[in-house]
Amino acid sequence: MKLLCSVLLLPFCFGRLLAQCPLPSNLMNEAGEKLCARMFEHSNMYFDQSCSGDHLDSKNGDDYPYMPLGWGKKISSLVVANRCSLKVWSKSGKLGNNRTFNAGVFYQLKDYANGLFGNWNDAIQSYFCTCT
Repeated sequence: MKLLCSVLLLPFCFGRLLAQCPLPSNLMNEAGEKLCARMFEHSNMYFDQSCSGDHLDSKNGDDYPYMPLGWGKKISSLVVANRCSLKVWSKSGKLGNNRTFNAGVFYQLKDYANGLFGNWNDAIQSYFCTCT
């Protein structure tokens, strides 16, 4: 009986370790400021865990031809706020392939083509975020 109770309670113990992606409609930082986008490191094969890694926040108008220190080629999933768009490039200085992500949750960037054979997982080297 104790074993059965332990097994049934186990999911509740680990429930806090899962990080559900924020909704585009209420994307805010810890200070309560509206964000344009939030980019996450290390997506997961389970969508509900794709937003559990470290994150990089972007506000309206953020323009980074070079990624902040330690963030180049590390973005694996992202959330773009409503009425916003995030344009990304595969090379520093806004060079290489580019793609625009509009409002929504993008759980696994490996599912989005970057050129003929590549994908956007760990490929973002520069970005520009805007909201209307």
